[in-house]
Amino acid sequence: MIGFNLQKAKRHFVEMLSATFPQREADQLMRILLEDLFGIDLKRQLMDPELRIEEILYAQLKTAVERLLAGEPVQYVTGVVHFGDLLIKVSPSVLIPRPETEEMVQRICAALPKGRPIRIWDIGTGSGCIAIALAKHFAEAEVFAFDVSEAALATARENAERNAAKVHFVLDDVLHPQSEIFFQPVDLVVSNPPYVCDSERVAMEPNVLDWEPQNALFVPDEDPLLFYRQILTLAKNQLTPKGQVWFEINERMGEEMLLLCCEMGFEAVNIKDYAEKNRFCVVSK
Repeated sequence: MIGFNLQKAKRHFVEMLSATFPQREADQLMRILLEDLFGIDLKRQLMDPELRIEEILYAQLKTAVERLLAGEPVQYVTGVVHFGDLLIKVSPSVLIPRPETEEMVQRICAALPKGRPIRIWDIGTGSGCIAIALAKHFAEAEVFAFDVSEAALATARENAERNAAKVHFVLDDVLHPQSEIFFQPVDLVVSNPPYVCDSERVAMEPNVLDWEPQNALFVPDEDPLLFYRQILTLAKNQLTPKGQVWFEINERMGEEMLLLCCEMGFEAVNIKDYAEKNRFCVVSK
């Protein structure tokens, strides 16, 4: 039979990966490549242990493994990320959605009644994952997603289309807002802005530093809360009486965030993520 036995090919490439990655991670990376690049899940592999793949697929798998060995994140290699029930396209123009961000969206959906947010802002939308997930859950809401990057918005628009979500995408810089939407009432503001201090770069993995957009990650050490301050300045005038602002935050900045909110006339509470780290801040008037 023409082609390559998948199980043998899989063992070969996992062995290549295990020279750089721990065995468990190498196995996981291979599973992701097979599922997200070729649609071959574990169930299909178990049902057909003699499954063979064509030479062109073998070559594509080899190239994918080589990209991983060169340090490229697997999400950029496959081009997609699973975010809840959504399949989100990613590229080096957008930050890779993290599980913590997915958790924040889940908490928002659980905390708010479906009919409550009439208007939603997602500030710094990147891939659009937050805005799209909220638009799918709060089907009657008007969702606006802002980003300073045209390339990011192009990816976000494609993701909204592929996930059949109605989102209004706006090119704007929240630090220098121009859009009239920023000066209209809003019920829910959500943001996962840049919050990693420049001094924290030394502790980060090369596959993050070398591949993901720096402007979506880092803030200056001398003003690490500048995005939160600006977003709260806008929310101070536009947030409806029962509205909320949800932030993903730097785990080291929990107390500083609460102090900032208090100084600006808001009530706020920090929520720990599944790893027991201060990860979310919920703000209200």
